[in-house]
Amino acid sequence: MKKILWLLWVLFLLSPEQIQAQEDATHYLDTLGKKYSGLKDYTVDVRVHFDIEGFKAPDMLAKLYFKTPDKMKIESKRVFFLPKEGGYFNPFMFKKEEFEIRLLERLTYDSRNAVKLRLTPKKMKGSTRDFVLTIDADQNLIREMNISSFEGREVKAVIEYGKFSDFELPTHIELQLDIPFNESRRIKDFGQSAPKTERITGKVEIGYSNYKVNSGLRDEIFKETEPPLLRGGS
Repeated sequence: MKKILWLLWVLFLLSPEQIQAQEDATHYLDTLGKKYSGLKDYTVDVRVHFDIEGFKAPDMLAKLYFKTPDKMKIESKRVFFLPKEGGYFNPFMFKKEEFEIRLLERLTYDSRNAVKLRLTPKKMKGSTRDFVLTIDADQNLIREMNISSFEGREVKAVIEYGKFSDFELPTHIELQLDIPFNESRRIKDFGQSAPKTERITGKVEIGYSNYKVNSGLRDEIFKETEPPLLRGGS
């Protein structure tokens, strides 16, 4: 009897509007997955430019290989820094069953209908606390992604797209960083050490060109010995 009363109380608290909002939030991730359901792999040239406080380094060049659902490899002639969070495009990383999903607001983005969703991992995913996605609802594209971690790392990715084969893939990602100082030590080998402050702010511009889509990348490619690679984050 107590269980029945508890269930009735929960149903009473959840208004039809709240239930509908939850269904809508899940719908946007479903639509995004369907949009890229035919994407099997891609290869792309990457150029990374740093504009970070107290840090100087030449632009870095590499070739990036991606294969669904989550295989990624970098080839570069030198040590290469690619921020782990937001540094490359994986449209399959947000599986609805792995997140608590909340619709934050409906808005207009570049004159198109858009929504903002908060995704909180049900299980610990590294140090990530949550993601806030701004999704272009007319074109089914993630336009902005805000990532926060338990260590106080804040990353915002702003994404521009182009059409390659049958898919819209990034041509440019701007990462806006606000990270604890101790994390900035991970990139000190690429230039001058960051100043002694509590936090480091700045931007990382990532350009993508010469896409090859669904070329049939072999799994063995991702098992080969790689040149040194340093990714941002833990």
